[in-house]
Amino acid sequence: MYNRGAMPGLRFMAVFAHPDDETSAVGGTLCRVIDEGGEALVVTATRGEQGTLGTGGRRMSREDLPAVREAELREVLRSYGLTAPPVLLGYRDQEARDADPAEVTARVLDAMRAFKPDVVATFGPLGISRHDDHIAIHHTAREAFYAYAAEAQRETPPRLWYAAIDMSVGGDIDGLELDGPEASPNVYVDVADYWRKKSGALRLYRSQEDAQEFAAYLEANFFACETFHQEHPALAEGSVTLGL
Repeated sequence: MYNRGAMPGLRFMAVFAHPDDETSAVGGTLCRVIDEGGEALVVTATRGEQGTLGTGGRRMSREDLPAVREAELREVLRSYGLTAPPVLLGYRDQEARDADPAEVTARVLDAMRAFKPDVVATFGPLGISRHDDHIAIHHTAREAFYAYAAEAQRETPPRLWYAAIDMSVGGDIDGLELDGPEASPNVYVDVADYWRKKSGALRLYRSQEDAQEFAAYLEANFFACETFHQEHPALAEGSVTLGL
């Protein structure tokens, strides 16, 4: 039985590379934070310009895709109940890796200073899929977080979570090859009440084949939790935290 308790007024920030990353990694957690009276902010590095050009008979031009994906992201966040619009950093898909890391870090840090998150969730060192943009965002989000944590001087330190997968239950996802923190979750967030809402949100990314494929996977496989590896503050080896 997982702990349903959450920190009252929790402020949760998700920092990812492309529209739909946030839903794949933390969609259920975003829903739960909002449902339990917290606040959430999503920071997205790109508009996914190099993604697929439609699904289910719907097609769009490469030129139109960034606007389509941004609109999909905004629709998804509204469906979760977020009142804050996403922070769009404006880098081009597959070029975030080439951006000046100091510049990206500074912009993410500015967002953290303004929002004051209790928890920051982002990609781990492998970016789950080993996408170069995912890995780049891992490094810049991590650097920004540690600068933010050093400045915050709070009695309860902010937490840094990496999206992680319990390979004993999610190891059948095609092409998934993980090790390190992303294969070693130590935080399990009960999102059983929001699992179908998460898969439905992925369906709203109508432009993207991989979002539709992952939605189908979630519809066929029910998982009670979203899982993370807490990087900071470090947890004792072998310990597991339940809930938010």
